[in-house]
Parts: sequence; C-alpha cells; structure tokens
Amino acid sequence: MRETDSSLPGGAAAASPPAPPAGEVSERISLATLRRMKEQRHPIVMLTCYDFPTAKILGACGVHILLVGDSAATTVLGEASTIHATMDFMLAITRAVRRGTDRPLIMGDMPFGSYVDVPSAMANARRLLCEGGADVVKIEADRRQEPIVAALAGAGVPVCAHLGLLPQRVGREGGYHYQGRTREQADRIVQDALLLVGAGAELLLLEAVPDAVSRRVVDATSRPVLGCGAGPSCHGHVVVLHDLLGLSDKTPRFVDKIADLPAVISQAVRTYVADVGGRRYPEPRHLYHMRDDAARK
Repeated sequence: MRETDSSLPGGAAAASPPAPPAGEVSERISLATLRRMKEQRHPIVMLTCYDFPTAKILGACGVHILLVGDSAATTVLGEASTIHATMDFMLAITRAVRRGTDRPLIMGDMPFGSYVDVPSAMANARRLLCEGGADVVKIEADRRQEPIVAALAGAGVPVCAHLGLLPQRVGREGGYHYQGRTREQADRIVQDALLLVGAGAELLLLEAVPDAVSRRVVDATSRPVLGCGAGPSCHGHVVVLHDLLGLSDKTPRFVDKIADLPAVISQAVRTYVADVGGRRYPEPRHLYHMRDDAARK
C-alpha cells in the first residue's frame, strides 16, 4: 500500500466517532474482534509497521491492525516502487513486527510476483503465516484473482483483498491515479469486491477511491471494509506511518502530518555531534573501568 498522487480529491472532515470501549483495545485483536467492531460501529485503526521497536510502540497505543506492507520498499529501502519488496524481505520484517507485539492483528503483504498462480500463492501465504507470524495476508486483487482468493480461503488462509488503486500495478497504469472516477470504474470495483468476498475474502481494503464508491461496497458486502484515502464510509482506516510522522518526502493529501519526526531526530543528532566535537562526550559516567588489581598490573 503506497499512494502519493497529490491530485486525489479532498473531502469534508467527518466528525470524530467515539473511541472503542476499553475491552476492545486491551484484548488480542482477531478477525472476530474486527467483525464485532464493524457491527457495533467502532472504527478500526490500522497503521503500517515494519520493525520490532515500532511494533512495540504501536501495540501499546490502541492500534487494531498493523500492516506489514510492501510499502517498506519505498519508505524504508528508498526504492522507487513497491515491486522491489521480495518475499524474503517481507518475511523478515513481518517476523520482526510479530516479535514486537502480541495484541494487534498482523496483516502481511503478499509482494509482487508471489501470487501469480494458485500454487505460488499457497506456498507464499503459508510462509507469511507460519514463518512470518502474520494473522492475515493481503493481496492486490480484482476479479482475475478470484480463484487465488478462493484457494487460499479454502485452505484456511485469512485473506484481505486490496482493491482500487493497486501500487504493484502502477507501472502498467502509468502512475498513481485514484480509481472509481467514472460509473463504469465504480461498478467494476463494487462487482470485484462482491466476487472476492464470495470467494472467501475476510476483509476488504479500498485505496484511493471516492467515498461514494466505498459506501456502495460497504452496503453491498458483509465484510469489514478498510480505507486508505477512501472516505469516511469505511469501517476503518489505514495510512503509512512514515507519512503520519513526516518522514516521507511527499505526503498524500488524505494524510495529516501529525508529527515532525525528522526535526526531533535532527536535533538529537546535532546535539550528539556537538558533544563529541566539543569533547563533552564521553563523560566519566559513561566509562568502563578495569578492576583495581588488573589496573595496577
């Protein structure tokens, strides 16, 4: 999941919904939890996460789903596209996130090329669940992936189907462009959502679509619908954590930069540079000492 098109249309800010009750926040989040939150109209909070220390922080903050996204290829590795995330890389960071927290549901992205057919999808999904520790796998999908979703669901693999803007396909599409602009595009997204839910998808994620399209999907399906720049009608929302913290060079219009983490890091490093340059570091309290008898010798 990675969207950076500044042409995405804005929308009026919706009133903040009430927070979930304390029990929803403290329990280990499962698919059953998410379904219950959907029925009780409690918003689902989702963020990307790629490492152990960040997982520890987010897991204690009430986030319900951590998405170990292939967006790590762009946000962490500096690649130009998410297609550079390999299966081994996704396994390593998914396992790191799993080690960091037990409370949120962990969703692992199936990277580009890992689900080209049913056998490859089955093998790689198994690795994400068994080796990576993911609870759910996410695939970028339309009706052409219906057999893959059906096979995974039939084998007991929980699947989130990602529709709308599909970052793994932006090379073919000519860039990041929001979807559902026309009635025909909107109808296709809704139809694809119905097909994938019928095939067994447990969750849907809509990226960069108008709220009118999200509302149709929400009304037409029985699954929790998560939005990434998809309007207030979705049952929950996800953004890239690095966008939220100001670590991205370009932030999508649907993300508020809540913190300026680069400024915090820069100040800390400048302080360290000045302390070393001014011989204020290390201080005596930082030093290790030999035992007295060894020092005398």
